[in-house]
Amino acid sequence: MVMESPILLGYLENILGKSHKRARENYAFNCPKCNHHKPKLEVNLHTDENGQNPFECWVCGFKGRTIKSLLKQLQIPAEQAYEILKYVRKGDEVGYAPTSTVELPKEFQPLYTATTTSIIANKVKRYLYKRGFTDRDFLKYNIGYCTSGQYTGRIIVPSYGENNQLNFFVARTFEDAYHKYRNPECSKDIIGFENLINWSQPIILVEGVFDAIAVKRNAVPILGKTISKALIKRIVSSTVEDIYIALDRDALKKALQYVEQFLNMGKKVYLVDMQDKDPSEMGFVNFTHHVQQAEEMDLGKLIRYKLS
Repeated sequence: MVMESPILLGYLENILGKSHKRARENYAFNCPKCNHHKPKLEVNLHTDENGQNPFECWVCGFKGRTIKSLLKQLQIPAEQAYEILKYVRKGDEVGYAPTSTVELPKEFQPLYTATTTSIIANKVKRYLYKRGFTDRDFLKYNIGYCTSGQYTGRIIVPSYGENNQLNFFVARTFEDAYHKYRNPECSKDIIGFENLINWSQPIILVEGVFDAIAVKRNAVPILGKTISKALIKRIVSSTVEDIYIALDRDALKKALQYVEQFLNMGKKVYLVDMQDKDPSEMGFVNFTHHVQQAEEMDLGKLIRYKLS
């Protein structure tokens, strides 16, 4: 894999401030458009085969496909922009493509088989118990941990496709750290927890795996704020009629886009008021109450939300 240019990163940090490394070659900055207090503007410094470096703010929707577009929208003077663009790699220099398969870390240890004398396993369990997890969840989701390797000190939550083959995993630290997540270098065009979903029943779309586990029933983690193409296709082809969208409030714009998309498919769509919390923070009982109170959307309500 061709790595990003440290010079290019340095130039962008001079413009946007300190960055935070994300998965692959994504770097998160504070967005100069909406000035959100968290780094929500993600810029991919890895030039793809089409010569693009996509960027997007997950709060206000500020986005584009190239570093040139980013600099232009930020009104960077032409002479300065020209100097920066010299360090953007050309598309034909890049040979990286996400792997189509994923494997659990070789250091992975499942929690449900851990001995009661394991200090690390007990520490992980205590952390998860505080977040509402149960021993049944450890078995149901095959949750584990690593004590060595690149995922040292992280909880591993696997996701499996409908054929029970691993399609992704999330690695989250159970210690205090800024970089909470370290996920595998593989395609995210998957359906989270697909093997556990009943497509003839209502589904609930949430952001992360911890949220889905907290919801317990028919919850699909979209692994961020963008619904994968694979999930869209499955919803279109399935008999599911009711879709509940439970994204964080800072993703309201995205949520409304999905409301409109699913309404146009003839689905019943409900918008869950998250009240600045996520399902894993609310807990099962409190979140279930919010689902029961969720507002069924129509085009009139959608327009009102957009205007407000």
